[in-house]
Amino acid sequence: MKKHIFRLSLTIGAVVLGVAYVAKKTGFFEDDRHLYDEFESR
Repeated sequence: MKKHIFRLSLTIGAVVLGVAYVAKKTGFFEDDRHLYDEFESR
């Protein structure tokens, strides 16, 4: 039973790290509000 829990937690951790890596590479966490300030001021 402990082996299954360890394997499951390892898999979930790897998936979370993979998703975070892809999100960082695609710029998901970047703040781009300054790009839209021009449109909101009109």
